[in-house]
Amino acid sequence: MGMTIAVRAGDEAFQVQMVCLDELVPADDDLRRIDLLVNWAAVRSSAAPFYVAGGAGRPAVDPVVLVKLALVCAWRGAGSMRQVLRIARTDLSIRRFLGFGLTEALPHHSTFSHAQCRRFADSSVFEQLFTAVLRQCTDAGLVGGQRLLVDATHVEADAALKSLRGELSGLDGGGEDPAGPEDRRPDLREPERRSGPAPKRDATNATALSRSDPDAKLRHKPGQRKHLVHRAQVAVDPKHRVIIAVEAERATGSEHEVLPTLIARARFAGHTVRELAADSGYASADSYEQTSGLGVLAYIPPKPNAKHLAAVEARARVRTPAGVDAKIERTVHAEGAIAELKRHGLTRARSRGTRKLQLQLLAASTAINLKRLLAHPGAQSAADGQDAQNQTIRCIASTPGARHIAARWLLNILTATLNETGRLAATDTSTGS
Repeated sequence: MGMTIAVRAGDEAFQVQMVCLDELVPADDDLRRIDLLVNWAAVRSSAAPFYVAGGAGRPAVDPVVLVKLALVCAWRGAGSMRQVLRIARTDLSIRRFLGFGLTEALPHHSTFSHAQCRRFADSSVFEQLFTAVLRQCTDAGLVGGQRLLVDATHVEADAALKSLRGELSGLDGGGEDPAGPEDRRPDLREPERRSGPAPKRDATNATALSRSDPDAKLRHKPGQRKHLVHRAQVAVDPKHRVIIAVEAERATGSEHEVLPTLIARARFAGHTVRELAADSGYASADSYEQTSGLGVLAYIPPKPNAKHLAAVEARARVRTPAGVDAKIERTVHAEGAIAELKRHGLTRARSRGTRKLQLQLLAASTAINLKRLLAHPGAQSAADGQDAQNQTIRCIASTPGARHIAARWLLNILTATLNETGRLAATDTSTGS
């Protein structure tokens, strides 16, 4: 019985073929389905005020492309935008999602950095995208709307310990300037000379500040290395672990100070927030008073040595069946969502500053909520229905007649190019002779 083996010599890499990028990406690709779920026209409209139509210089990149790049970076859990663009050179799924052809040059990573640091830093583009996806999750029935689970995590800052410098403060009564407080200069004195070994000094947040990222704060636990961090607050709904609200802040002060902000944002998105569960790091007399004033029943275990009336009531409340259930849900879903955020690129801040970390946190949270939405059967069928509307264009492009016309057009271009190359070669030969 004979057998024929097809030998691949590698010449196939030099073939000229008419291909459709849309046909090369599978129908069940995640980015393809996300592209159908998000209203990108609304994203472009929210970013329109930050772009000048017909401005001087090179053409601006579509803001939707920059937002999609941030979403891909969070979806793939990439460590940097350089890595995403390096993968996108050969990843057909990302190219189709961004709207770039096989031979088009992708945007430079500095373009995204400029947009993130200048244009998007003070805008609400990512906030509006996060809210729009969250409302889709609510409409799909993925949000319970009663209980809110809150937890915090520290994110490694994009700054090294060697960037810490001691803060200089003026002497009492020195350096006064009648021009105003903002024009005062500290009266610095030269330290007295001393002999012997230099005393050991430990930097703290009260005595040192990072020059590269002033928002980053020093954190150290016994048995762990010192490092600069930011703090990320996350509020989750326990029904399907959908992220309801996020907040990036400096890692100073008490964690409970952000609770009114998270509750307000959750209610703006349609969550009723009748109950709130958090760990003992949020326990204080102020936190119980704030949540009670907002009409929220707080399941927050108090500190062991707390004896005030609110702590006694909270201690009794967390021991009830509802309190035990809230603790289990917080441990499973709130801490689980934070662990998932870490896998989506939140192990380290990609930019410096709390505001830029907020954009990264919003992009990662949006990616997680889109994952919940794609796993929902209703959202999947809706995406499939929208994708079916594009079948007509693909069928027309794949007909033999259309391909024949395109092939003849490409052949004419190649023929003209070869003729021009031959003419130039002949001209060079005659000139050299």
